[in-house]
Amino acid sequence: MDLGLSGKIALITGGTSGIGLAIAQKLASEGCKIAICGRDKIKLDRAGASLGPAEAKGFVADICKTGDVASLVGDVTRVFGGIDIVVSNAGTHLPGRLSEVSPDRLLRHFQTKVSGAWELARHVTPVMAARGGGRFIVVIGQAGKVPQANAIASTTVNAAQHAFVKSLSDELAPSNILVNAVCPSRIKSPLTDALTLHNEVYFGRSLEQQETKWGAEVPLGHWGTPEDIANAVAFLASSRAAFIVGANIDVDGGHQRSIV
Repeated sequence: MDLGLSGKIALITGGTSGIGLAIAQKLASEGCKIAICGRDKIKLDRAGASLGPAEAKGFVADICKTGDVASLVGDVTRVFGGIDIVVSNAGTHLPGRLSEVSPDRLLRHFQTKVSGAWELARHVTPVMAARGGGRFIVVIGQAGKVPQANAIASTTVNAAQHAFVKSLSDELAPSNILVNAVCPSRIKSPLTDALTLHNEVYFGRSLEQQETKWGAEVPLGHWGTPEDIANAVAFLASSRAAFIVGANIDVDGGHQRSIV
């Protein structure tokens, strides 16, 4: 199926590893020109080298910093001539209960995942509107739909991301800028490799045994890969998804139990 992405210019934040890198690689394989953003130049260079013959460039920026976001959008526009697709993927999971997460860590988490996406949208909207439209896709972890006592910070911030996506989609749809979310769960990546799942902490099992149990919680019987998320993002970025807006699409093998 031709997704109609050839020649499109895509900006992916958090694009140096895991899900973000898989998204960059998928969009590159579909013919997109790729801008990846991260804070570490060495990681950016390594990620760029993995994109093969695609026209790609890494941009050093901290999404938490308003000035960095403005410069990022300006630099990508100047280098590539515009921006058609933004994938807001920067940020990580912040575990911990109420007494374990400091206000500073909570604020940084919010700035990365909500304020950063806000600034991206604010600066890229005129660029996309001038090109006749675009796609703005936010990657949102499962805690936004499935509140967890041991992940109260991510639960709160991810829920704010959902509200942001829905409100922004209403505002930008008349300009043919389609805003949607992709919601991963049970995806094997560098992020999840470092996590301890709350329902496995006390089982005293080996990693192999724990992973077997984790897979059993997924109706498909196994965890997914970053490429599974990348495929969903590519579809939403494509001309095939021209009537999908304000949606949040679960990519989780059926794991999440939320009905909204």
